[in-house]
Amino acid sequence: MQLAFQENGIDITIEQWRILFYLWKEDGINQQELAKRAKKEKSTMTIRQIDTLEKKGLLIRRCLDEDKRNKQIFLTKQGQALEKEALQVANGITQKSETDIKSSDLAIFKTVLQKIIENLE
Repeated sequence: MQLAFQENGIDITIEQWRILFYLWKEDGINQQELAKRAKKEKSTMTIRQIDTLEKKGLLIRRCLDEDKRNKQIFLTKQGQALEKEALQVANGITQKSETDIKSSDLAIFKTVLQKIIENLE
């Protein structure tokens, strides 16, 4: 997917994609919740992905209450505009990866993969 993003002029990494993906689903969640959903350590996410995405102008952090440690993450207009193009690339990769695989086999694969992920958590 990283190569497909590059080929389509989308300047994000896979890790940054994960962050944006969750914000496209629910904009304005706090850093801790975002880290939980992306299954990342909060400090790692803050230092790397969120800082980089903020520098790229794709998101901003805001304190919505007196607690300066509790920052909400919001997409910028540029971050919102990237959604359609990035999702098209991701969907294209998904379609390509599923070519010539029976839907029943895919369903089994997805179920087994989800169980493996749950077992490792």
